[in-house]
Amino acid sequence: MLATILWWLAIQAIALLALPITVRLLRFLPDRGVGMARPVGLLLAGYLYWLLVTFGLLRNGTPAVVAVLLVLGACSALVRRRGREQIARSLAGCWRQIAVGEALFALGLAAFALFRAYNPDIAFTEKPMEFGFINGILRSTTFPPRDPWLSGYAISYYYLGYVIVAMVTLLTGLSSAITFNLTNATLFALTLSGAYSLVANMIAAARGRRAEGAERGGGSGSWGVLGGGVLGAALVAVAGNLEGVLEFVRARGWGATALYAWFDVRNLTATGVSSTWYPDDGWWWWRASRVIHDRNALGQSVEVIDEFPFFSFLLGDNHPHVLALPFILLALALALNLLLSGREEAAPREEGQGPLWRRLLRGVWGGWALDVPLWGLLIGALGFLNTWDYPIYLGIFLLAYLARRAQECARGDWRWLSDGVTLGLLLGGLGLACYLPFYAGFRSQAGGLGLVRDVKTRLAQYLLMFGTQVVLVAGYLLAELGRLRRERPAVPWAAWLAWGAGAALGAGCLAMGWATAALGLALVGLAGGLGLWLAAPAGGAVDETSGPAEGSAAFDGPGVLAMLMVVAGVLLTVAVELVYLRDSFDNRMNTVFKFYYQAWVLLSVAGAYGVWRLLSSWRRAALAGRLWRGAWAGVGAVLLVGALAYPAMATVSKANGFRGEPTLDGVRYVARSRPAEYAAILWLQENAPEDAVMAEASGGSYTEYNWVSAHTGIPTLLGWGGHELQWRGSYDEPVRREEALGVIYRSNDPAQIAALLQEYGVRYVLVGPNERAMYGANQVTLSRFDRLMDRVFENDGVIIFGPKDGGVLPVADPARLPVVQ
Repeated sequence: MLATILWWLAIQAIALLALPITVRLLRFLPDRGVGMARPVGLLLAGYLYWLLVTFGLLRNGTPAVVAVLLVLGACSALVRRRGREQIARSLAGCWRQIAVGEALFALGLAAFALFRAYNPDIAFTEKPMEFGFINGILRSTTFPPRDPWLSGYAISYYYLGYVIVAMVTLLTGLSSAITFNLTNATLFALTLSGAYSLVANMIAAARGRRAEGAERGGGSGSWGVLGGGVLGAALVAVAGNLEGVLEFVRARGWGATALYAWFDVRNLTATGVSSTWYPDDGWWWWRASRVIHDRNALGQSVEVIDEFPFFSFLLGDNHPHVLALPFILLALALALNLLLSGREEAAPREEGQGPLWRRLLRGVWGGWALDVPLWGLLIGALGFLNTWDYPIYLGIFLLAYLARRAQECARGDWRWLSDGVTLGLLLGGLGLACYLPFYAGFRSQAGGLGLVRDVKTRLAQYLLMFGTQVVLVAGYLLAELGRLRRERPAVPWAAWLAWGAGAALGAGCLAMGWATAALGLALVGLAGGLGLWLAAPAGGAVDETSGPAEGSAAFDGPGVLAMLMVVAGVLLTVAVELVYLRDSFDNRMNTVFKFYYQAWVLLSVAGAYGVWRLLSSWRRAALAGRLWRGAWAGVGAVLLVGALAYPAMATVSKANGFRGEPTLDGVRYVARSRPAEYAAILWLQENAPEDAVMAEASGGSYTEYNWVSAHTGIPTLLGWGGHELQWRGSYDEPVRREEALGVIYRSNDPAQIAALLQEYGVRYVLVGPNERAMYGANQVTLSRFDRLMDRVFENDGVIIFGPKDGGVLPVADPARLPVVQ
């Protein structure tokens, strides 16, 4: 409890330090961006921390973190001198909306920390890898941090999220074994509160409830705003896919065999009737992340990953796609803020028509001179957090800019398009320049595009994954079509073009038997046409001197963003029917994984906004409209209950019914189950110098090998070789390390062993159960090491060999070390 409170205080302190900057940056949102202060603060502080340590201006450690926070606070103090009244208006005018967001964050953090305490072990899947990254960063005096599983090399991965975790760990002084689990709880809480803030701001803006309007008595704390925001939080962060319904039915012994065969979820029919109200067959909750079941032309199963946020939180892996979740919501909030600009604070018309560079220096639409640099830094961070996300959200932001900019231009004036291209190049350049040290050393397994030939997603499995979102979004699109027909009967030609293209492509896919792609393209065409209709100037040509205020007032920024999210989200799910990004697996498994994950967020946010939009027009609708809205609401409610079945069952199951002794210490189980290795880990943590390198057995990915290096952060010759292949796109260096380790543990020539230890700068050699199993290490092996080194630690068969006094092992030959990349 005390650790959780301390962690919460640290996060809140960072948010408060960044609040003036956040309020100034997101000034057009109804709550002035207060709900996004935590991700803004963590990202700005993490960036400064990484940058200053990378360039050697600070030494990695707690003093560096404190110095960075002082710099952030000083910058905010400068901004606050000019924005004090804005902050006061934000807190006073939207206090209910802000209060609910704060409560969601605090309750989400506390609840998930409690859940994690009953399931804390940093074991299985990729937790050891992520734990190793965090510990490796904590042990590195400079950046880029050392790779704990490939000594002499830096981490070749998008590791900014781990730097942020290490930064808060140093600030609180807590053990990384505890903060690893608190990070998981924090990501859940940040995603919960971030989705709430985004949807609540969309609804409040659609209602015309700006912060100033709240002071006039409207308020942004209506039940529609608050309820819609909570629904958005639930859909993004809490809901599961509908596979949970099948699990519940199967656990009760209901359902026909034909039903399960039709959905074809792997291993579902292998389970029996459960003795509890939830399934009890061990890792049953894993199946929800493997709903899409590909079969090749021979009928063989091909694994496909279809994770969603709650599964990730439940699993407990602090992987980059999870670490990036709060910051993709921030990117969407930046796009919404851009779409809402140009109202009361809009620049005069003649300023809006000036050259782009001049407008950007002044700040867009009467804004802030730091708008564009901060856009580049914050959106560009996605490339360093989870590179897959960067082009998606940069694209959405630029489309939002084009929609907003087109409102300023007179009919026939196409400068908005050239401005958008220029801004895209500028933001892309800033995103690269801000994180250039990372890109300079980054290696990837990506190998271009491949064609999806012999597999297509079955519609039943697609709807099992996205059924709730598809129904909510489809109802919203139909309602919006009816509304626009009544309020703006003049349909732009571009909308007709989008609808025609969607219908034609969808029909073509349907004729080829690609039902999932056909449905997706139909939704994309409908949403794309509606988005173009919403973005078209409502009042026709805009007068060259009157300014954009009148046209902007009619501009539906939240609606345009919702349509952009639908188009982008559905297109991501259609894309994997046709192409995939080549990697070491050379199939569409990872592409489906990464694209579906973003589609879940985008469609959930749009769906929650659509629910409010549709229900808010209930009273104005005719009888037929009320009837179909009622039917749609009923189906949506049933699906939402079904989507909540998975988290309800899986939480209790994964926490073992909340039985046992709760702890957030993720390595306590090691002390109980493998006490000798745990003692060796503690000895290395307390005694190994900062530049130490160790040798231990290298095992396969997802095994219990290389845990000592992961738990200490001390680089080993080679960890999980398969993961190094994925991170670097080549196995040349790992295979050399495998051969070297074989010689070190098996060779009968002490001189050869000594030469390799010196070549790789090895200070410590571990001999434990894994080394005995992998290399057959025995008493003869120990006697060889005894001739070269001293036994610096020994406990129940686990031995650490260290350098003899005056020996050559502590110092490596720099000319023979691999180049750090």
